[in-house]
Amino acid sequence: GTTGVYEALSKNFEKVLISKALTFTSGRKIEAANLLGIGRNTIARKISELGLSFDKFIIIDYLS
Repeated sequence: GTTGVYEALSKNFEKVLISKALTFTSGRKIEAANLLGIGRNTIARKISELGLSFDKFIIIDYLS
């Protein structure tokens, strides 16, 4: 059914948004939280709830 569509899309959006913020801040959770306008405890909880892995966000950009 369609009852879980909104929830699934919301979780997916949160996952992408937090992932992008963590990538942008090279994995620094507090900076990512500030960028998103949420607290550090909230981002830590969301990372855990969404199954995000910290090591995915340490990006070395050789092109910049």
